Amino acid sequence: MVDEVLKHDEKTKKMVVELLHKVPLSDCTATRRVEALAGECLSNLLSDIKKAEVMSLAIDSSCDRTDIEQLSVFVRFFDGKVFREELLCLLEIQGRTTGEIIFNKLMQFFEKNGLDLSKVVSVVTDGAPSMVGHHRGLISRLAAVNPKLIAFHCIIHKSVLCAKLSGKMKETMDTVMRLVNFIRASSGLQHRLFRALLEEMSAERHDLLLHNDVRWLSKGRVLERVCELQHELCTFLSSLQSQKAETFLRFLNDNTEMAFVHFLCDIMSHLNQLNLQLQGKNHTIADMYEAVEAFRLKLDLFERDLQGRKLHFPYLQQHCEKHQMQEDLLMRDFVMRLAENFKERFQSFNLSSELLLFLRQPFSVPADGQWTAEAKRLVSSLDEASLQLEILEMSKSDLLREQHKEASVSDFWSKVVSQAKFKNSRIIAMFLLSMFPSTYICESSFSIMNIIKNQDRNRLSSVHLDQCLRIATTEYSPNIRGIASAGRCHFSH
Repeated sequence: MVDEVLKHDEKTKKMVVELLHKVPLSDCTATRRVEALAGECLSNLLSDIKKAEVMSLAIDSSCDRTDIEQLSVFVRFFDGKVFREELLCLLEIQGRTTGEIIFNKLMQFFEKNGLDLSKVVSVVTDGAPSMVGHHRGLISRLAAVNPKLIAFHCIIHKSVLCAKLSGKMKETMDTVMRLVNFIRASSGLQHRLFRALLEEMSAERHDLLLHNDVRWLSKGRVLERVCELQHELCTFLSSLQSQKAETFLRFLNDNTEMAFVHFLCDIMSHLNQLNLQLQGKNHTIADMYEAVEAFRLKLDLFERDLQGRKLHFPYLQQHCEKHQMQEDLLMRDFVMRLAENFKERFQSFNLSSELLLFLRQPFSVPADGQWTAEAKRLVSSLDEASLQLEILEMSKSDLLREQHKEASVSDFWSKVVSQAKFKNSRIIAMFLLSMFPSTYICESSFSIMNIIKNQDRNRLSSVHLDQCLRIATTEYSPNIRGIASAGRCHFSH
């Protein structure tokens, strides 16, 4: 009898819990929850930032769904255990986005939350005039307050600018874009018929891709799809009765023109691989600079390979063998110009290669090199003489060498290297590890922002957008029990 009563009670409790879960929360309740969780995360972030010795900022701006300019500011710092990359603030900017307005907004946030701008060692931006203008840009205004500030142009943006097309290559790319738009965008019926043809011909791909300048990888993907569907495109265009279709058909049947398309497809795929290497969170500045330097060496190899077996240009190689053609001089000129662009844009990098090598391979740098003087300029409190002695001592430590093989760069300097024994080496390493190498984290946050503030939630205020974005991107775990216990219950309902 007792067991039956207990079972009945458990069943009743379970039913009550299920019914409670089905009760929808009011919009005010959901809002309060978001505000409480975001406030807890921001409080924890500000507390950790104030304890950190140095930090760096990544700053970029973009319009949301309602054409309001949102300034995304991320902060990178060492919290005593790990390096964190967190959203510092999302600032709404009404009207013009000048350097002065952005600077004033940022300074207001720093002053309101008691943050010290002198702790900011570097700022990375997308290179827009409002950010890097010599006299009125954000960087110049920040440098006036903090003269030791180091400014970086996002490494990913710089690599994309290096690959900007011109001349014959731009003409070829524009023609391919017009072809894709003609198939996909000129008529819904035409697009459906093309997809039906692909299905009928059992093509491996089911559609063409559209190009978007904002999406860094799209050019290579579009070209690759056109090359793979060249035969199907010719078949479809030959069935159309229009002058545009005839023009594009002549383009696809011109072996010389298609050689440039296949070449661009190959070189863009290499650029996409570099771009993917540079993307992602928690990359150090040394990691990304090393990837760029490796790509510069690859370009020298590509130039020689074009004149030979074309091992690194599979689409072009197949096309040339099929039609018994040779590469065009314009292709070699493009690769040479690409290499020169990378050299010019990255030779004025703010940090020397020896200093970045020290971060990744501290056992491979000379103790009395010029990089120690550069380290002293970056961190005025550094003892350069002691730093040189520490480097010699580290180079003879077999234990550190073994631990270096097993640990990541960040873990090696934050957990393995003794703070007491290698004080100066650790200071400059942590200084470099705190720097943002790109604005990738800002760009990815804009994607999340547009998902949060979509067409169905376009009345979301900028304050609540900031709070939602913070919850979506943070790695902090809010103390739910603490928030709940601190809240006041309303017994009236």
